[in-house]
Amino acid sequence: MEQVRTFNRHLMAVARDSLGLTQTELASRIGVKQGTISKYEAGLLEPHEDFVSELAASLGFSPEFFFWASRPYGMPPFHYRKRKKLGAKALAKMIAEMNIRRMHLSVLLRSYDVRPNSFMPEIDRDEYRGGHGREFSVEDAARYLRELWMLPDGPIDNVIELLEENGGVVIPCNFDSDLIDAVSQRIDGMPVMFFVNMNAPSDRIRWTLCHELGHMVLHTAAIIDDEEMEAEADRFAGAFLLPEKEFRRQLKKFDLRQVANLKRYWKVSMQAIAMRAFSLKMITPHQRKMFFIQMGKLQYRKSEPYEPPKETPRKINRMTRHFQSVLDYSISELSGALGITERKFNEMYAVQETGNGGPPGAGPSLRIIK
Repeated sequence: MEQVRTFNRHLMAVARDSLGLTQTELASRIGVKQGTISKYEAGLLEPHEDFVSELAASLGFSPEFFFWASRPYGMPPFHYRKRKKLGAKALAKMIAEMNIRRMHLSVLLRSYDVRPNSFMPEIDRDEYRGGHGREFSVEDAARYLRELWMLPDGPIDNVIELLEENGGVVIPCNFDSDLIDAVSQRIDGMPVMFFVNMNAPSDRIRWTLCHELGHMVLHTAAIIDDEEMEAEADRFAGAFLLPEKEFRRQLKKFDLRQVANLKRYWKVSMQAIAMRAFSLKMITPHQRKMFFIQMGKLQYRKSEPYEPPKETPRKINRMTRHFQSVLDYSISELSGALGITERKFNEMYAVQETGNGGPPGAGPSLRIIK
């Protein structure tokens, strides 16, 4: 008996949103009325096969994609303050791209073994207080994770590589907004996912990913006020990237030259170094204010010098190469498995890997700015 396929109206909306199209714009593309699109997406009408084919061709998906039994996920509770600033269209596009990337990852994982997220702990504050006999602190949590992952003292050489070595998957995205650089998610049965806007400067990407790591470690077992979550994630990123003991030892004199040297060493922005120094009470509010005034005069607030080398996500590329080189998938077969056209596959996944910059094994060193 032939199995009846069910059209997934939610995926129709996801595919449309992923291209930033309104219902009216999609209707104009296909040559139907907006009311027809609206009724299909609301589940009031079942589209015929010819429409599904036209829909797929217009949006760059295969017709089979719209019959997948997948449900979309919304944004996690983090970033609520930033979400309010995003326009509805930009937010819908961002969520749609995350959902498509997540569904693709789920398909790839069926034939590719990857470690689960057991290496990325979730800290329960009540258990922490009982087990350690002291109050929970973000500084302790960052220090604990560095110890758990056996990180040596000093800067983290490659944040993306570190996350992917410890159970995460960093997924490059093209968010049409600079209000949110990355979003992280824990979903049962999946690795921890970090969706990141790779168009941002590399020092900002490193900080943002550690901010998201803070959410994954601190805020999936306990939901607190959004403002407090964002502040804690920032403190976590600072403590994780700039451990207090060595940071204090190095910051002897707080001026632009010293901060620039520290940026080259720690691979974080000069602004982040200033804020870390302030949070540790190593500088006064006046020193912080004058520093940012000086940064503004030099036009460093928008674009800093001495940018660290760009880091590249590799795990997704390894998966797609595995399908082609080990499982003998053609591009046509692989794009079909992902429910997209070959052209869309090349747009989303044909990314050339780049190195980390510098010779292998070379570590950072402090240099004097002339």
